[in-house]
Amino acid sequence: TGVQTCALPIYQRSRIATAEFYRLIGRPEPVITFRMMVKPAGRDFFHVVDSRTGKVMGFRRSHNEACALARRLERLHADQLRG
Repeated sequence: TGVQTCALPIYQRSRIATAEFYRLIGRPEPVITFRMMVKPAGRDFFHVVDSRTGKVMGFRRSHNEACALARRLERLHADQLRG
């Protein structure tokens, strides 16, 4: 398993280490939530919805494009918080 663990991407290894840490101290791991959610809104149509307000922030005809828009809006929101 040591070779398999080394082959995992850094992000996956950090998630595993974080989960192990919280297990060792006996506390629940914090839940990571996304602000922008992609929801189907008909045949081949997807809304990008702000999960805090329920407001539709955009829409796309492709699921992949809707996910890309959601990621872009997440980054934009994070940049606004940083200043």
